[in-house]
Amino acid sequence: MLKRSTSGRPWADTLQGGAAVTLRFPGVTRPVRLLGAPAVQEALAKILNGWPPTEAPDDPENPPVSTVVGVGGIHALSSTYLDEPLTGLPAASAACGVIADLGQDYFEERPGCFSLHCGAFTLCDRLIAVTGPKRAGKSTLVARLTAEEDIQVWCDDMLPIESDGLATGLGIAPRLRLPLPGHASDRFKAHVARWLGPHDDRYGYVCAPTIAPHGARAKLSALIVLDRRAAGPARLHRLGPDAAVHHLLTQNMSDLQSAEKALAKVQSLAERMICLQMVYADLEDAVALLRGALGGAAPLDPDLDLGPELPLSSRAEAVAEPAAPDQVWERQAGIAIRRHGASSFLWRPGEQMIWQLNAVAGAVWALLEIPGSAIELADALSELFPDIAVEQLVADVAKLLGALAAEDLVVPAG
Repeated sequence: MLKRSTSGRPWADTLQGGAAVTLRFPGVTRPVRLLGAPAVQEALAKILNGWPPTEAPDDPENPPVSTVVGVGGIHALSSTYLDEPLTGLPAASAACGVIADLGQDYFEERPGCFSLHCGAFTLCDRLIAVTGPKRAGKSTLVARLTAEEDIQVWCDDMLPIESDGLATGLGIAPRLRLPLPGHASDRFKAHVARWLGPHDDRYGYVCAPTIAPHGARAKLSALIVLDRRAAGPARLHRLGPDAAVHHLLTQNMSDLQSAEKALAKVQSLAERMICLQMVYADLEDAVALLRGALGGAAPLDPDLDLGPELPLSSRAEAVAEPAAPDQVWERQAGIAIRRHGASSFLWRPGEQMIWQLNAVAGAVWALLEIPGSAIELADALSELFPDIAVEQLVADVAKLLGALAAEDLVVPAG
């Protein structure tokens, strides 16, 4: 299907065979240069909804963000974001590279714009984001949602959230891993077969008519963190404010200039959204649950049986050699802290990295206002956790101190 511009005329009609063409896309400064690549221009026209470029003369003072050269249907992509060109690309893969460059350039020109790595869709005029770790099924779920006639899909990869707090759709069709898994429903398979656009042997764009156009704007209403399992029914669980902040931070793809600004941004987002975690195995089960929970008159079904909050592992638990139990430690100078919910967030002003500490690790950090060893800190914690053997507390605190030391957050006292 050919996406149309606001004038109603497909901009792919302007294909020029093997000619060179320079395309300027609204909202980004640097152009895209295509040399002998009409199939890539046609692929972009199908993938992008409401983001039509105009042809323009070359400007030596404004070099292209992407340059695609095609020979015999095979393409090479050069980019300001690549150290070396990508070669041997079919048209769909070259178009994917151009779209990635356009997206990165979009954020480069908007310092402070939050880029949430997520899928997003509107249901009952509410914008809902779905995110999660790699292989959580985000792109597949979003592609499946394009089959719902009353749902508009905004993205499957990156969602800009501008400084005014509103999200913006870029009008990019979702990209789906091929082939579909054997357990995909017949309805989903038929939908993909009907609307599959530019594709190669591994990925294809689902260019359905339910893609929100470029420039659509709305406030995020809900965040759903995906947790795909091998089996079991779909269920929504509570997601605490600290866990929501953690996921928003880890799924940010843009430069927010400082850790302080990043944390302030995600806290503001988390506080005004419904934040949930969805455990699921079956795709159709997940779609039905999302519809039932978020598709009614209320933002969230008041009768929904929400599961308890699932544990969130602390970044500081996962590293390094344990510290010597009798080594005395103190906080590194210049570390900033902010507490949110049950977690504490640490960072160095002026740097991007943020560390999250769970409640116990946060208590250890608080105790380190006075330098101490694992033995001394465990003795203080034993009053809070009388049912845990002191030996176990010492081992746990030593492990945490080793992790903090590996990140240069604590140093030997003195």
